[in-house]
Amino acid sequence: MLPPAAAALLGPVVMADFAGTAPSADLFDLIAARRLGGVILFAKNITGPAQAAQLCRGLQEHARRAGRPPLLIAVDQEGGPVERFPLGVPGAMAIGATGSVACAERAGRLAGRMLRTVGATVDFAPVLDVNTNPANPIIGVRSFGEDPQAVARLGRAFVAGLHSEGVAAVGKHFPGHGDTDIDSHLDLPEVAHGLDRLAAVEFLPFRECIRAGLGALMTAHIAIAAFDREIATLSGNLLDGVLRRTWGFRGAVFTDSLSMAAIREGIGAGPAAVSALQAGADMVLALGGPELLAEVFAALHGALERGELTVARLREAQERLARLQSLSRQPDPGDDPGAVAGAPEHARWIREIAESAVTLVRRAPGAVPLPPGPLRVAALVATGEDPSPLGAVLRGHGRQVEEIALGPGDTADWLRNASGPAVLVTRSRGRLPAWQAGTIREAFAALGDRLVVVATGTPYDLTEIPFIATYLATYGREPALLEAAAGVLCGTLAPRGRLPVSLAGLHPVGHGVVW
Repeated sequence: MLPPAAAALLGPVVMADFAGTAPSADLFDLIAARRLGGVILFAKNITGPAQAAQLCRGLQEHARRAGRPPLLIAVDQEGGPVERFPLGVPGAMAIGATGSVACAERAGRLAGRMLRTVGATVDFAPVLDVNTNPANPIIGVRSFGEDPQAVARLGRAFVAGLHSEGVAAVGKHFPGHGDTDIDSHLDLPEVAHGLDRLAAVEFLPFRECIRAGLGALMTAHIAIAAFDREIATLSGNLLDGVLRRTWGFRGAVFTDSLSMAAIREGIGAGPAAVSALQAGADMVLALGGPELLAEVFAALHGALERGELTVARLREAQERLARLQSLSRQPDPGDDPGAVAGAPEHARWIREIAESAVTLVRRAPGAVPLPPGPLRVAALVATGEDPSPLGAVLRGHGRQVEEIALGPGDTADWLRNASGPAVLVTRSRGRLPAWQAGTIREAFAALGDRLVVVATGTPYDLTEIPFIATYLATYGREPALLEAAAGVLCGTLAPRGRLPVSLAGLHPVGHGVVW
């Protein structure tokens, strides 16, 4: 039987999620009775900044009344496709295309300002994965690019922006999820590289950001061949060995969610929580509902009772988490969360990032700016996706636009009949799906160099359609990026972005340019 003082050490190393936009009685009980250390907010918990601010205040007030330290309240606010508060900040690969430390720092400041004003203390960002695998289905545009030095440089700036606003940054996904072709939410990816390659590529951004003051990391649920194919989250050789002993890292280590298939369908969430803490993690993300959370607490309680977890290890973890909490700053009196997104200065920063990011990868003679006259815009839309609003944005630039969404099984007949230029919009996470490549081939057969492809996902599409002569990459669908793309297409904006990844085997087409 554990003494109450020992059992009380378990909750502070656990982070939970919850359903709904207001705390439940069960969550309040976890904070008061279980001494829960952290809460993460997802889109399901947020209806807007004012509501989120009230939610965070309520959570911290309950912790205070229960005599508990302030909670770590975390949010995934990366920018791009992962924004729990939709500020419209371009994501990491767009920032990589700018090559600008100033843009990265401002993106971090924007994320930090939003989170601080609502009362969140931790941002699970930036992504420090080096995206060297074009088929990566989960990182892609969430990475700054394929150059580890550039990822490190831009990651450091993003961290500095967050810290300047009083929000703790958590670099992810250690030791590096960039060279995988499996989503760890669905299965267990493996990284097969040896130690020399890991040190030069995957490890480098994490080590450089730690040297610059990064105070926390999140682990990846990936198997590392160089460490006996052990899952990184559970690897003492990686967490205690590489991070602590070799690098001297004194910061906090969070696991990724224990509900992900790479953990849940393998070792299980409870045993994984124990193994992660034994390996050197400091907070386990027991996300996914009451049953998983109960499994984790039961496993931790049993491990502590049997001596598999020690009081010293748990206290060490809490000390690291307390140091991380000290980096955070409470909202300033008079802060207005609703004003962050619409502030003129913030809108200008977002616009400047976008205008520096959009990349004209290839240009056929006379294709861009688009010639005058009617314009057809077709968005390739996978099942369940919304069409790109690029057509509407081009209308705002005075163009006469007809538009359509094309899905699997649709033909390109509508584009074939275009008398003038046509724009085809793609959005892929890794490799371009075969049906989309087929539709583009059909359109190109009829239109030739009058066809312009705009990639609003990863820019790797072009490797599947190398015959396309005019290709524009936006790295996302945020409004500022689409506005910048429209400016390039209409000739009111000079393209300034440069590809932050390689497109293997490609060469210029006609007088186009591959950057």
